[in-house]
Amino acid sequence: MARNALKVGIGLFLAAVAAFAALMGVGGGSFAVLLVAWAFVPAPFVYLYVWLWPSERRWPRVAANVYMGASALLTALLLLGVAWIGSERAIHPSACDAPPELSEYPVLEAAVEPVAFHSADGTRLAGWLAAGERDAAVVLLHGYRCDRRELLPHAEMLYDAGFTVLLFDFRNRGESGGEFVSLGYYEREDALAAIGYLKARPGLGGSQIGLLGLSQGGATAILAAAESDDVLAVAAEASFRSVDSAVAQSFSHFIGLPAFPFAPITVWLAEHRTGIGTDDVVPERTVAELSPTPLLVMHGLDDETISPADSEAIFAAAGEPKELWLIPGAEHGEGVTAAPDEYRHRIVAFFDDNL
Repeated sequence: MARNALKVGIGLFLAAVAAFAALMGVGGGSFAVLLVAWAFVPAPFVYLYVWLWPSERRWPRVAANVYMGASALLTALLLLGVAWIGSERAIHPSACDAPPELSEYPVLEAAVEPVAFHSADGTRLAGWLAAGERDAAVVLLHGYRCDRRELLPHAEMLYDAGFTVLLFDFRNRGESGGEFVSLGYYEREDALAAIGYLKARPGLGGSQIGLLGLSQGGATAILAAAESDDVLAVAAEASFRSVDSAVAQSFSHFIGLPAFPFAPITVWLAEHRTGIGTDDVVPERTVAELSPTPLLVMHGLDDETISPADSEAIFAAAGEPKELWLIPGAEHGEGVTAAPDEYRHRIVAFFDDNL
């Protein structure tokens, strides 16, 4: 009886191995090494055959046992190895494709000067500053894979309206230092350092300061503003409500692996490598601390990377004053291109009214 129970247990274990192997094999289209996993899928069927029709010859039994053992071991190693690569991609993402260039904005290019300052942990951050005519400044916070150039269209519209604009690269992006991207955790300190730089800058120290962020930058804007009395207005586009939500929705998009079974183990590895838990970055929870700082929440209705429901959840959790704009036809972080005239009007009016 116990022997039969053991055989059933081994069979169920090999069935689980085969299921994981099949799931990994599906990812072979985007990550070729995963095609190897298909070789492990027959393991439970080989086991069932050996159990029901045992061979009297020794070598078929040995070959079957070696194959089944190797299937279990190599499936585990493949899962861990590819998840490690996934965690590497998660904290060191590839650069975004074809961002705009400063040369495309000649008026802004003529006004900007390169600047540098340091985050709380000493990380050097590089940026551009264009001093406007007003005693009001907006710090622009880019998204997960990109750098400061992503926000050049936003910087131009604000600079044209007279605002001082500060664009900078978050840690591990563009020309800034830093060991990894942290989905807002350490980027919050980077944003606070940018605010501190403006406050200490001769001629700008008395400026009213606002934050404008896209995607991870939007989440970071909320996190940073909750810790700063110097931020008087926050605009956040395409923000995620939490890291868990971002991972659940966009793991395959950003990492290039199937969400299951890789997302949970990739996140676990990334947490251990960085010392940051997913529960440490929850804009939906933090946003309540902003009030009475005015908040503009924006999200494209065609966003397939982060659902508009995330911004709706952030908006619902925020205190007054607040405003929600769901942008028809806009994909992830693309409100400025989907509705350029209305975007300009809303952004400039928001900071006009609150800075």
